[in-house]
Amino acid sequence: MLIQSDYHIHASYYRVKRPGAAEGPTAVEQQKAARDAGNIHVGILEHCNNSSAHPFHCLEELADEFYSPEFDRRNTYLGVEADLNDDGSDACGEDGRQKLQLDYVIGSVHLNPKMIPDVNDYIKVEYNRIKNTILHNRNVDIIGHPFGEGYRYADANIVERWGFHLIPQEFLAEIIDLAGKNRVALELNRCDMDDEVYIKFLHDIRDRGVLFSIGSDAHFPEGCPDAALRTRWAESLGLEEKNHWQPRYVIN
Repeated sequence: MLIQSDYHIHASYYRVKRPGAAEGPTAVEQQKAARDAGNIHVGILEHCNNSSAHPFHCLEELADEFYSPEFDRRNTYLGVEADLNDDGSDACGEDGRQKLQLDYVIGSVHLNPKMIPDVNDYIKVEYNRIKNTILHNRNVDIIGHPFGEGYRYADANIVERWGFHLIPQEFLAEIIDLAGKNRVALELNRCDMDDEVYIKFLHDIRDRGVLFSIGSDAHFPEGCPDAALRTRWAESLGLEEKNHWQPRYVIN
């Protein structure tokens, strides 16, 4: 049985908001929602990238809340979702991790059709960023939602249907191979029971004993229960607790 854990929960209260935007939840609010949803281990984070919506001081304010005497840190961890660069470096870096006293770093690729109009170019860029990160960046513990931004190309009517069938199979095989050799976790961030290639990707993770993490990517409390659905689905696919990622460096 998989222990329900969710290390991809955004506390966006400190995010710089556009006029009229929702305020966003605090770490306390997201922690409560995650526990109410049945998570045993809870990871709270926010983005780190070049967006004006979440400059580094927003992460410092989140860390202040997390490490305040009033915050209950039992089975709760502080992380960051840092954007990955072409060379595999991440937007937070080791210095940022140390300054924020982070328990872990998720490295993700966030691209869209406005940035890269061609879907095949998008796939190549994400593949190379993931590959270079696993090979060269020891700061990143988890690869967040691999190729998870591809749905945007279906929303923009660039492809009829997004799915892992669009990704060259050698890309997926190499990512699994490198993740296994370098003990980097791959995040399961969606339930797509109709995507046979994605299911094979998860079966290969299972068969190779690659570390995996399950995340809701919840930006509001309403999204936290998604981790339960993904955990039970992963369990039905045979993923085992022995390969279920946990933080290596716990400061709490």
